[in-house]
Amino acid sequence: MCGIFITGTDTEIGKTAITAGLASVLKQQDHNVGVMKPVAAGSRADAIILQTSAGVSDTLEEINPIFLNNPLSPNVAAQIESKTLDIDHIRTTYNQLKNRHNLMLVEGVGGLLVPILDHFSVADLIAQLNLPILIVARAALGTINHTLLTIEAAKSRNLEILGVIYNTLSPTPNNTAAQTSPDIITRISNVPSLGTIPYAPDVDIDKNHLGSLPQLIKKHIHLQPLLSK
Repeated sequence: MCGIFITGTDTEIGKTAITAGLASVLKQQDHNVGVMKPVAAGSRADAIILQTSAGVSDTLEEINPIFLNNPLSPNVAAQIESKTLDIDHIRTTYNQLKNRHNLMLVEGVGGLLVPILDHFSVADLIAQLNLPILIVARAALGTINHTLLTIEAAKSRNLEILGVIYNTLSPTPNNTAAQTSPDIITRISNVPSLGTIPYAPDVDIDKNHLGSLPQLIKKHIHLQPLLSK
């Protein structure tokens, strides 16, 4: 496999932390892994922690070819900043990185239907890059609807789904919804759960600190489906 696109059921769902954590674990396992955040809006902290976690020499401009100052959907931020977003530049940069690494982890902005351009979504970019997707979902009440909607949107666009990682964003011990939702989603959608990440309060993306997340990924996430395609 040349790459995986990590998307989420919402913004602030933990896509960056999971992507960076996966990159760190795979690097520890001697995989030549590259990382990319094609579009970032508001901050480059996501791209920086991806770069650090993967231990790559690729430049920040390669890892994050399009940066917008405003933390908005890219099409709106680009309009405010009078910028023209070049999708061809993303594709060219991705191909350059792909040629340096055996496995690329590409993190999206927001969810599948976030518009990069008015009529060009994250899902359209995934299709152009021809990548399977890994979905990051919230381990909490409400995740059944959000995750099934994301799966339905992906399937309707013929995107290959490798599985779902559930991320615990708050300390909720004995949360029945978080414990039961993955199996329900798998039964309904036939998309496998790859595991649930427990709450990790020591993760700080803005401070470029992964904390205990790599250890939690190694303990709780089934990585083989991500490597066997």
